[in-house]
Amino acid sequence: MLKQGKALTSILLGALSLLGACGPQEDPKYRAEIANHRAALNEQFFDPAETPLDSTSFYTWKGLKFFPIQEKYKVKAQLTLIENANVFELPHSHQKTKPYKQYGKLKFELEGKAFELLVLEQEVKKPGYENYLIVPFTDETTGKETYGAGRYLDLEKSDAKEVILDFNLSYNPYCAYNEAYTCPIPPKENNLSLRIEAGMKYTK
Repeated sequence: MLKQGKALTSILLGALSLLGACGPQEDPKYRAEIANHRAALNEQFFDPAETPLDSTSFYTWKGLKFFPIQEKYKVKAQLTLIENANVFELPHSHQKTKPYKQYGKLKFELEGKAFELLVLEQEVKKPGYENYLIVPFTDETTGKETYGAGRYLDLEKSDAKEVILDFNLSYNPYCAYNEAYTCPIPPKENNLSLRIEAGMKYTK
């Protein structure tokens, strides 16, 4: 546990150093929120009762890696609902599928270009996840600095037509760390033709 404690301390110090690097136009409160969120994720991975890691990986785990916090990757997106969408089988890892619906489309701009992402809703929901939506995506960092099967963003159902899409919160699925998990594979429509240098990185 001493080794894990030192690793977590190093991670927390790294998060604090990111906060100290913010410029005059950046929001220190927002950066603190993201840094705290990342620290909480790392605490989960180091907690034997909560970690998604298998028993072999747990004792060699050195912590999650992230891109520096950049507020340009927190964007406003226009949500258009997809009415009467059909249920379809979305491919998962391990050659499995699960039923989903296309909930809506998010239109946004990033680095002066227009993009669109599908928002998906799982047809079979776990208790407590009735309003849960997922935005699985790939980009030009996929398979390089980030996980080869893509990353995710979470949303919740609401009446809002404009939502915040924050790529600083993008994360890897559990199947990236433990083969006991399966995870949805982003549809080809959600391949972004730019580098999203935000959110969680991946080191095997």
